[in-house]
Amino acid sequence: MVETAIFVFQQKSMSKQEIIEQFESFINQENFAPDREKFNEWKTEFDKLKEDTLKEQQEVFNQKQDPEAEDKPVFDYQPTDEDSRFDELTSIYMEKRKAYDRAKSIELENNYKEKLALTEEMQALIKDEENIGRAYSRFNAIKQKWNEIGPARPDKRRELQSDYSRLIEQFYYNIKIYRELQNNDLKKNQELKMEIIEKIKLLKEEKAINQLDFLIHQYLDEWDEIGPTFKEEWEKIREQFKESVNEVFERIREHRKSVKDDHDANYAKKKEIVERAKATAQVDFGEMKVVQQATKDLINLQKEWKKIGYAGRKGNDSIWKEFRAICDEFFSKRAAYLDASNKEFAQLKEKKKALIEKAKEIHTETDATQVANQLKAMQRQWKDIGKLLPQDEYRLFKEFRSYCDAFFNRKKEEAKAFEKELKSNLHRKEELIMNFSKSLGSDLKEKGDVLIAEWKKEWAEVGEVPVKFASKLDSAFNQLVAKAYDELGISKADIVEKEFNNKVEILSNADNAEPALMRERTSLQNKIKEAESGVRQLEDKLDFFKYSDDTNPLKKELLDRISGAQTKVKAWRDKRKQIDLMLKDVRRKSSEEDEVTEAEEQSQEN
Repeated sequence: MVETAIFVFQQKSMSKQEIIEQFESFINQENFAPDREKFNEWKTEFDKLKEDTLKEQQEVFNQKQDPEAEDKPVFDYQPTDEDSRFDELTSIYMEKRKAYDRAKSIELENNYKEKLALTEEMQALIKDEENIGRAYSRFNAIKQKWNEIGPARPDKRRELQSDYSRLIEQFYYNIKIYRELQNNDLKKNQELKMEIIEKIKLLKEEKAINQLDFLIHQYLDEWDEIGPTFKEEWEKIREQFKESVNEVFERIREHRKSVKDDHDANYAKKKEIVERAKATAQVDFGEMKVVQQATKDLINLQKEWKKIGYAGRKGNDSIWKEFRAICDEFFSKRAAYLDASNKEFAQLKEKKKALIEKAKEIHTETDATQVANQLKAMQRQWKDIGKLLPQDEYRLFKEFRSYCDAFFNRKKEEAKAFEKELKSNLHRKEELIMNFSKSLGSDLKEKGDVLIAEWKKEWAEVGEVPVKFASKLDSAFNQLVAKAYDELGISKADIVEKEFNNKVEILSNADNAEPALMRERTSLQNKIKEAESGVRQLEDKLDFFKYSDDTNPLKKELLDRISGAQTKVKAWRDKRKQIDLMLKDVRRKSSEEDEVTEAEEQSQEN
């Protein structure tokens, strides 16, 4: 609180010096605050004393004059030292009063900002806080801080106070605080509120606007300090309060309202929009998304501009021309950019349409691996081409994606069906192994090789099985065949030969016969190369025995090893030749099947 010294005039008249001393003491006090009433009293009293001094000087002047002189001098008042000092103090007072008013204005503005922040905090409290105890703690802290802050700037005071009052009321009702209040408290609050209303009504008699402003805000603070009252009576009481307050504020507003203030405020708002428009219009015309956002922002600024009122005859036209020039320049650049972009988008659109047509053409083809690779490559191409305008990009990509999804969904279904078929074949071959094992007894003695041939045929007729089980099943089957041959008294060499024949026969009748036979041929080729290399190494060692005859045991052993290795090479070459013949037959059958399929397709087309 600003402490101000209180000066009380005595009933007796003061001298000039006494007035000056009081005036000077008043000005030099530590917490100076201007007092128009005191100043006017001092000035009035001093002016009276000054008038007395003038009369005295006039009387002295008249006494010194010669009544018979023709050329009489004119009287000129001579200010005293007290007069000069009082004028000097008056100038100091006026300067300090201006400084005080400026400081007071800043204080009011700061108070306004602080109270505005408190209303925002109150709004957040009402919206987000659910714990009543914690809400009350925050609520009381806000109220205490509000009360500690001085008055806000006059032009915003009523609106600010209205928001604050509304939020306080909303707080009380939103968290249903009235449920916790006793009936006598509600009644007491009603009486207190009615007393406030009556006080406000009596303000009609107050003539001084500043005093009226002070009292109404004091009553508003008192009103906000009073808790809630009966809900069924609240609407009526609030309307009475609102009407009474509105009448007071209407008087204050009419007193302080001026057209110039409104115009200045509107000009400031429009100036702010111009600055925002400048920043928005300085966008880089390189990305459509950025340009679209800038366009939206500028249009919103134009809408905001229209909502602002007249800015005064002096500044309205000039600020409008500046704003319009910024908008015109931006939309001119935007038109040129869109024209260039539309041409570029047209080219990109044609490229993407071409990809759609290609996807449409190939997505139903049967070569799944090739089609999958092509579609994946086309998806990468789609991204590399670049994006169109959102509406075009969405529509075209949806069509393109539909063909990709149709293919890959079909591929998934086919894969599921194939997996199901592999599992079925696995169960079938496991059943065959069990059945073959059971027929090793009397059936084998009765049928002999014919039974083994039937096994091979049945085994070959069953399709592929999961890869992780294929080798194990084939090994079990080959062991079963070898056991059958053994029971029939067939030699090991013949068994090996028959096992090989059995193996390649199974491979030649499989669905993937050609690649399976090629893998077997590659395995034989590697064995042949390895054996031939071994033969050459052994033959090189014969150079050590070139002077020895064939009876040398070491030489004889080396010759036997060479002969054995050559025999293996010949056997593997014969098997390779056998596989080559099977491959030729498999390829011939495949070619014939393709010709039949093509003929059938042509027949269907005709």
